[in-house]
Amino acid sequence: MDYKYTGIILGKKDVSETDRIYTIYTLESGKIRFLAKSVRKSNAKLAGFLENFNLVEIFIAKSQGMGKITGSLVINNFSKMRKNLEAIENVFRSVEILNKLIKDENNDPKIFNLFKEYLETINSLNNYEENCKLEIIHLGFVFKILEELGYKIEVGCCMKCGEKIKEGNNFFNSELGGIICEKCYSNFRKGLRVNLNSIKILRIIFQNNLKSLVKLKTEKKDLDNLKIIKQDFLNWIV
Repeated sequence: MDYKYTGIILGKKDVSETDRIYTIYTLESGKIRFLAKSVRKSNAKLAGFLENFNLVEIFIAKSQGMGKITGSLVINNFSKMRKNLEAIENVFRSVEILNKLIKDENNDPKIFNLFKEYLETINSLNNYEENCKLEIIHLGFVFKILEELGYKIEVGCCMKCGEKIKEGNNFFNSELGGIICEKCYSNFRKGLRVNLNSIKILRIIFQNNLKSLVKLKTEKKDLDNLKIIKQDFLNWIV
């Protein structure tokens, strides 16, 4: 039986002498692996359509076991971002996290569209030397993926006492999934310091789409603070 999917290539693995297994995040079925026969031969045209991070239509023949790729059409290869090393490194980091968080064959159109928007946003940047833009898009993507998976960080009220978060010494606790105030931290003693600007950035991330984050003015110290929080939260989840 033949199937057609819309998907984004996450990665590939060489098998046997000329074959390759592709991991693809599809709109219809989530993350799936398919086999491409003889795709590593020098005259194989299919390989060019299946580069990492291409948005493709892909045609699959499937009866039992892993489906076989019979054809593919490129919808968008995001060619602009491929010319910049830092942009591609940013995408690899994001895809590595996505792969760890999502299970096979667990489709979620919202995650697919968020992933697609992330690639479109990276590809639309005019100046890749502005590293803060790449970083805020990466952070926005990760925190929004976590939100979609049920791990949204609470940034409005203290997770212990319920009081509204104010200026001062605030802390992020991965186990609680949000911010705790200084008073509660003094009793709880578990958490990472988070500054008020970082909390404001998190609020903006959750209230806006990724493309809007390009306009956001950020400072490196605030993004560094969020990177530490992101990694601590991911370690707790994974």
